[in-house]
Formats: sequence, C-alpha cells, structure tokens
Amino acid sequence: MSCALWLRNYALRPIIIEKEHVLGGMAERSPYPNEGLLGRPNETARENAKAFARHIRQVSIETWLDARPYRLQRGPEGGFQLHITVPGTPAPEVLPAAAMVIATGTRFEGEDWLGRVENARRMAEEGRVHVGAPWAGDPHSNPGGQVAVIGGGDNAFDVSRMLAERGVRVTIVMRGKSAKALPLMVQRLRRYESSGMVRVISERTVQALQYSHSRICVRLNAGEQIEVDDVVLLLGYRPNTDASWIAELAIERDARGYIVVDGNMETSCSGTFAVGDVANPRHPCIATAVGSGTKAAREIASRLYLRSDRLR
Repeated sequence: MSCALWLRNYALRPIIIEKEHVLGGMAERSPYPNEGLLGRPNETARENAKAFARHIRQVSIETWLDARPYRLQRGPEGGFQLHITVPGTPAPEVLPAAAMVIATGTRFEGEDWLGRVENARRMAEEGRVHVGAPWAGDPHSNPGGQVAVIGGGDNAFDVSRMLAERGVRVTIVMRGKSAKALPLMVQRLRRYESSGMVRVISERTVQALQYSHSRICVRLNAGEQIEVDDVVLLLGYRPNTDASWIAELAIERDARGYIVVDGNMETSCSGTFAVGDVANPRHPCIATAVGSGTKAAREIASRLYLRSDRLR
C-alpha cells in the first residue's frame, strides 16, 4: 500500500493485487498494540492496517481483491504480463505492467510442526492448537488456565508475558539450550517465572499431543508430560515466495527463501522489486515495510520518467 501510494504521488498508475478479501496482510490479523509507528499512538497493528486501507480507498488506487496471480511473462520493451484469476470473471485477466513489486509478506511457521507431531493437525482444526500470535492477544479469545507455548524467540517470550498478565499459567517449550529472544524480552518474563506463572523448559521437542479428558497432554521427547488447555506455536515466520508465478522470475533468494534486494529494493530480476517482510528486513515491522515501499516507488518512478524522456 505504501509503494502504491507513492507511485500514485509520482503520477503513475499502480494496481494492487491482493489475494485476500481485505487489504492489510498479517497486520490486519494482529490484535497487538503497535508501539513503533510514528504518529499512530495507542493503535493496534490491525487498526493501523485498516487506516492504511482507508487511505488507499480515499485516493482511489485501483485494487483487485480476492485476485490470485498464477503466471508471469516478460512483456514487450522489458515490461511484464501478469496472468490473474479474479472471482466472477469467466476468464483470467492479463495485466500489463512496466514494473513489478512483490509484497507478499510472510506467514507463521508451523505447517511442518503440525504434520510431524501426532494429533497436532486434528487439534488445530478443532481450535485447540493455534499457529502464530494473534489468538493469544485477541480480546475475544478465551485461553484456559494453562497454555503451552512452543518456541524460544521474541514472540514466544512476549506472548507468554502477555498471557501471564491475564492470569494464564504458561509453559514455554523450546528446542535450544538458551532463548533466541532479545535479552529485554527474557528479562520482562523473569518476574513471572519467579512467581510460578511461567515455566521455561529448554532442549525439548514435542513428540505427541493427546487428549486427557477435556485437556491436552503434551508429551515431550524426554518423557515428560504437560497438561494444558491450549497450545500456541510461535516458531517464527516463513516468506511467501513459493508461488509458481514468483518462481518464473528465477530471482535470487537467501537460504531461508527471502528475496534478496539491493539498496533500491530491486531484485536480481531487472524491473522487479520486493518490499516489506518478504525482503527480509533487519527488523520486520510495519514501519520498515512502509519505508521499503517508498524506496521502491521512488526508484520505479525515476526509471520510468527517464525512459519517457529518452523516447521523446
């Protein structure tokens, strides 16, 4: 949305292609306060996303919702042709573009875990195992008296603290010997550990989940068992770069699948840019996503205006 806004400001015609029925990406699903976005105090990330989407509507930027790209081809003069399926249309749309901006973001890690741990996927379908942080912070959620948090990063420790503040007893199960979370996150949790509201178990993995009457028995690899009411997977993020239309670009990606970009947010495929979390910023958040979109728009506009000057 930031990139599209600035392209419009440069008198270009951006079109946003969004696979969901609303704009906002992962932020639209986050109930947590966003304390790092200048000028938007006391708002959640979800509220930020709604404000951004409202801005896009106010300036009438063309947006295709529920639209899914499935093929990308090089067009004439170095441009692109993006093939898109759109609900309600009898045939796919073919959209020509002078430049492409990939802003597909990330998703919560956990799919492999659900497939590997016995009974995990079934319990996720029943609403007892939750992937990612939104459930734990949603004011409408109803966590039981005890929750198992799987993971050892920032989200795992921060969400555990928030749950403890709500009176929920938390057991953190992490694979490593020490936490990957920032020292500040670990420090904030200390007082809940000392009070017995939070327990951290290191160097353990989950082997199976089993029902124990109305509760969940979490069976660990060393033989321990923990009884909880809910399980939350906070295992980090995975970039949304595995779609076939992205693969057609053959762009460079790092070892974890994030798109590699230069200082102008351009990928290894000329004319294609990647912005936001999919480009693996040092600190993935709304603020860095907004900034990266602005940078890409500036570079795109500079090139297109330079090209038009040469054609005169």
